Amino acid sequence: MIGEMDADSVVGYFRGKSILITGSTGFLGKVLVEKILRVQPDVKKLFLLIRAPDAESAKLRIQTEVKKSFLFFSWF
Repeated sequence: MIGEMDADSVVGYFRGKSILITGSTGFLGKVLVEKILRVQPDVKKLFLLIRAPDAESAKLRIQTEVKKSFLFFSWF
């Protein structure tokens, strides 16, 4: 049952898995990515879906909006 899940079972579930996150440049998306990086060290990969007109704009957006966020100073 969902109400009976504890933190260890959630960490165990995501161990070795890849996770796709949409909206990762928004406030809640950044908080979710930071929480996963901090609590789930054994996640295989994080895929961040970034909406942009081309690949260069997406790279620039990830540099300016995600990596430079105060949440990620210790990760990047």
